[in-house]
Amino acid sequence: MRFFFTRHGESYANTARVISNRDDAYGLTPLGVQQAETLADRFVTENIVRLYSSPLLRAQETSRILAEKLGVPVIIEDALRENDCGALEGRGDETAWADFIEIFQAWMQGKNRDIKIGGGESFDDITHRFTPFINNLVHETHGQNGSLLLVSHGGVLYTMLPLLFENISHEYAVARIISNTSIIIAD
Repeated sequence: MRFFFTRHGESYANTARVISNRDDAYGLTPLGVQQAETLADRFVTENIVRLYSSPLLRAQETSRILAEKLGVPVIIEDALRENDCGALEGRGDETAWADFIEIFQAWMQGKNRDIKIGGGESFDDITHRFTPFINNLVHETHGQNGSLLLVSHGGVLYTMLPLLFENISHEYAVARIISNTSIIIAD
């Protein structure tokens, strides 16, 4: 079974630079819709048997476009949700971003993984919801044909995929950009 991880299309939270990971009211921009449509075209030749989506609006809108083109239902999965930034949610000021970046960088360096961003979720909290879900999917689909498509968020993909893949470190992940609708393939 092949796993395709992707980040949602561009959202209004992205363009406004607002931290919006819990009470997400920001949908896709027109560019984000176009990105999702292009992404759907990319997957037409793949045998996508299941499509999982984060519950956040930007991911669900991306997933609906994919599902329509690919003819598969969307399965909403909380494990794919972006990290909850607690008191930083809804903010876009320099102080909020500096606080977020400081903790995120520490996590990626293997430090302070129990610290919660703004009182929201810690690296460890995200790990406890994300990795069991993926490990269960791997176990459940072992030996089956087809591919799974998982629509998530940059922060979750940066922090969690190095825990799952033997050939990706957190240093490697940080050195790469996961732009909107980037695709990460896992066999």
